[in-house]
Amino acid sequence: MKNRWGISSNREMGEGYADILAEPDTGDMGIIIEVKYAHGGNLDRACKEALKQIAYTRYEDALSDDGVENILKYGIACYKIRCRVMLVQT
Repeated sequence: MKNRWGISSNREMGEGYADILAEPDTGDMGIIIEVKYAHGGNLDRACKEALKQIAYTRYEDALSDDGVENILKYGIACYKIRCRVMLVQT
């Protein structure tokens, strides 16, 4: 599958730079990933901040403009050896 997916890091999108963007060559889906370090260990808050950043900076606009309708937005938070992931699908 990896030969058929476009993966980019720190790609300019919307009004900022997405940490990770994955797009299958089918053009029907896009995945936006924003990763945060959870200072103080509050993983939920850091995940929500990551998702808020995706929305605020309008990362999905570039995908929507290309006709992508199924967009998965992941907020990932890490603290020491713990990790949490939150997903929003549009």
